Amino acid sequence: MKAKLTFTAILLCAFLQGAFSQSYIPMLNNSTWILKDFVSCCRPSETKTIEAGEDVVIGSKTYKKYIDPFSAPGNSNHVVYLRENKEDRKVYTLINGTEVLLYDFNLSTGDTFGIFDVTSDYVMLNGENHKRIQLSHFDENYQITLTQTWIEGVGSIAHPFRPAFNMYNGLSASGGHSVNLVCSFQDGQHVYGNEDCTLQFLSTYQNVVSAAAIAFSPNPLISELTISSESSLQNATFKLYNIQGQLVREINNLSGNSITVNRENLSSGLYFVQLFENNKLIKDTKLLVE
Repeated sequence: MKAKLTFTAILLCAFLQGAFSQSYIPMLNNSTWILKDFVSCCRPSETKTIEAGEDVVIGSKTYKKYIDPFSAPGNSNHVVYLRENKEDRKVYTLINGTEVLLYDFNLSTGDTFGIFDVTSDYVMLNGENHKRIQLSHFDENYQITLTQTWIEGVGSIAHPFRPAFNMYNGLSASGGHSVNLVCSFQDGQHVYGNEDCTLQFLSTYQNVVSAAAIAFSPNPLISELTISSESSLQNATFKLYNIQGQLVREINNLSGNSITVNRENLSSGLYFVQLFENNKLIKDTKLLVE
């Protein structure tokens, strides 16, 4: 009888452990971030987009190569290489050719990360639990508490490549300079930020071609949408989002100067269109469906 109870207890513990375990949400899933910087003097704040990275092989490892729009070309921070180990729940960056641990989402309350004490909990984003890690350290020299906040699948709520960016904000005589995350997306899907993120996502890309090069017609759409391009499209992807930012239509492997998209079962209303070529956004616009 005692052996049977012990066996039952082991099964119950295993079941509870599986039931309450949290699957890891990767951070570098074709991710983009919209950031806003604040400067206490001299110029207004700026909002910029970090676009999805491209795969680059360095040595025996594959990294995502990003361009930091807040760092000037030639600056050591302008080009960033990140690598994510999903099994270990860690994200690494290259600094002067040496791989350095940037995020560790295995951390839990009571752990330490360098000089920082760790607390962790979960935050609900778009109906999905994301682990949140908060780092803190009291700096006796400046008599302030230095903090960082990371969110699984997002990165830092400051700068995703430089999570410590804001720690000493306010120490300068002018009041300092901070960078804060406004919105983040994975593979075009809204992950972090408020309901305005989809509009910002569509309006802040820098690699959008001129309106004359690509046209969507008719607009408003009744039955068929024609995509006309001055140059022949290759490996293009059409994405359509509703007003809530949800992806409602995706068509891949499009080619040619003229492409037709059928309305099918789309409800009347306002939509947002994106056209990608080789995973780069080349056109976006609003589309009214009658």
